Amino acid sequence: MNFFKGKKILVTGGTGHLGSALIHCLTWQMNVDAANIRVFYLANTSTRSLQDLPGIEFFPGNVLNAAEVEAACQGIDLVFHLIGSTTFDTRQKKIQWLVNVEGTRNVLEAYRKSTTIQKLCYTSTVNVLAIPNPIGAFGDFENSDPYTNKPRAHSFKSSYETLEFIETVHTNKLPGWEKQIGIGYFDSKLAAQELVDDYVRKFGLNIVSVLPGTMFGPYDHLIGTGMYILSIYRNQMPAVLTGGLPLAHVMDVAEGHLLAMEKAVKGTQYILSGLPDDNRYFKDMAAIIADVLQKKFPDKKIKVPTMVTPAWLAVLGGFFSEYYAKIFNKPMLLSRDAVRAAPYPLFYSSQKAINELGYEPKRTFREAVGDMIAYYEREGLLDTEGRFIDKR
Repeated sequence: MNFFKGKKILVTGGTGHLGSALIHCLTWQMNVDAANIRVFYLANTSTRSLQDLPGIEFFPGNVLNAAEVEAACQGIDLVFHLIGSTTFDTRQKKIQWLVNVEGTRNVLEAYRKSTTIQKLCYTSTVNVLAIPNPIGAFGDFENSDPYTNKPRAHSFKSSYETLEFIETVHTNKLPGWEKQIGIGYFDSKLAAQELVDDYVRKFGLNIVSVLPGTMFGPYDHLIGTGMYILSIYRNQMPAVLTGGLPLAHVMDVAEGHLLAMEKAVKGTQYILSGLPDDNRYFKDMAAIIADVLQKKFPDKKIKVPTMVTPAWLAVLGGFFSEYYAKIFNKPMLLSRDAVRAAPYPLFYSSQKAINELGYEPKRTFREAVGDMIAYYEREGLLDTEGRFIDKR
């Protein structure tokens, strides 16, 4: 029996990379009628990643507008909440927190008031977890506690402190609160996860959380992780950092979301990443991207980034990049926040999802890169300047 058959589904952030992949999975694999899918997305932004799926209900709005979020949830059975700010631009810490935390609160409140919503799948990130212990190990929920592991990647020291800071911000009791945030993406997503867990405890909401790795693949129309590909395509990446990432094909992660919605029980959390071998150091990641690009464009000389930048030099580069961006009002291509955790291998395991949900990552990172390049070429995005999320 098809769990999704006949259900009205809301996807917040459905025009983004993962959201678009998820909606394609719903329609192609689950045979969900496009008319039963409502996409809540930021007004006046592109919906082109879903252009091949006629019949979808588009609901433009702003996740920070509680009334608009509540309206988007009217008559909905299942919610996939994917809206989030992934930028490392230090100028955007305040709006990033508001989108990731207060925006999530608005979705949770809309669920709490709803008479129709049966379940919500919340898209978190592996970056709510700590740098795995020992360094270089595959992280999971046992060895990656964000409050106790060292070196620290987050600002908060306990779940209680995080929730207290969330409430202080929510009630406007701390002017200049954004100055207390460390890595904006890491701290705001950890706080959002704590808020989700708190709503499960207090109100019994049927929510499951999924923690994706770093995704590549088609439908990245707003340009996210694709900047790695575009930078190497333009020979603008002379060096890489020392750490590494848990790399995944976006379609695998999208399929994992469907499994979580269907099978996961209330309050559970699952890491959704790629094949174990695709926990890769930046140097290896860049080499694969360069190799795929060179084979795709044999007449273009693609330079393989081989120099590994030490952490101190990366931090210095981040400082000058921030200064330049602020002085000349340019996109912040690198920041000190972006490189703080980068010296470490951020590798994670999806074994829990494999065991309990039947999750099966089956596409390689190399395939993901090829699929992303093909999508960019088809959509005329190879000459895009910067990520949409960094242009606010």
